[in-house]
Amino acid sequence: MAAPPLTHHEILELVQPFTRLGRSIDLAATNRSERRLIFKPTDRPGDAPDSPPIRESLQLESFGTGTCRLTRTLSRAPTRDAGPLTAQLTALGSEPAELLAQVETIAPERQFAAGPGFLLARSYSLERTAAKSRAWQLVLTAGEAEIRGLTLAISVSPVRRVAADISLRAPAGIQLALPEDLLAVLGWDWARLIATPGGWKTKLRLRGDAGRRTRGAEAALSAVAAHLAGTLSATPSDYHARFLAARWGVFFRRAIPILTFLVLLIAVGSLAHRGVGAGSELWILFFHVPTVLIAASFCLQELPQYEIPPLPRRPRTAQWQQALQAS
Repeated sequence: MAAPPLTHHEILELVQPFTRLGRSIDLAATNRSERRLIFKPTDRPGDAPDSPPIRESLQLESFGTGTCRLTRTLSRAPTRDAGPLTAQLTALGSEPAELLAQVETIAPERQFAAGPGFLLARSYSLERTAAKSRAWQLVLTAGEAEIRGLTLAISVSPVRRVAADISLRAPAGIQLALPEDLLAVLGWDWARLIATPGGWKTKLRLRGDAGRRTRGAEAALSAVAAHLAGTLSATPSDYHARFLAARWGVFFRRAIPILTFLVLLIAVGSLAHRGVGAGSELWILFFHVPTVLIAASFCLQELPQYEIPPLPRRPRTAQWQQALQAS
């Protein structure tokens, strides 16, 4: 059963902590039937003299069950190197005053970062460290980066051991053909790029509890933004030369499933050729080789595929935007 619309008395009670801090409710945007209060946006200066201002908007939802959700939305104006970015911060609890106090402890600049050729935004939820604890922690839920016109988005699942989803999107009217190992060269936790109608997608393995996953995702977002900015500012040939060893590592990593099958055939054929009996110690040792290789294949970031991966060849084109086929 849906909760009844907000009454005038409830609105006055809910907005009281906000008005004390100079926040004004936007009655035209507020939706009483959906129990959602919208406050007028405010502009904050950037973290540097030449940084664009940050527009802050607040939304308070009262679910009629004694629980409220406060959402802060930050919008950063576009710059010469990047388009507009938006970051959110949400907090769930029973006391609007406490939620506002917690949100105010997180500086808006904390959710943005910049580097040569990129600008990124991070969205978080504020969560209690334990059920009845008064301590709160920041948990990354999503991130977005503008990298020389390329848009990268990351979505972090709250479920433990579930990989983060990553997408890449090229600017309208620009065609890029990115190599499948473009992000996989960053390490074992990164998967290959898969082309989609709107761009590319991939996954990132995250480990541990919410705090560790957040730290890992924050570091990965900064690393991939810097990696893409540096790579796209150079040529495809430079990328091939710089990451040649890593590209071969990705090749052999993707080849683990098919190598498992080949090693099994070679091992069985070799034992049969040498006349090794089924009860010998050597046979027992080789009997467990497939199990070890299969276990290694399931440690991959993506589902194992029986394929012969493409060799990391030197690209034939001089610029990324001129590439018409993946290298």
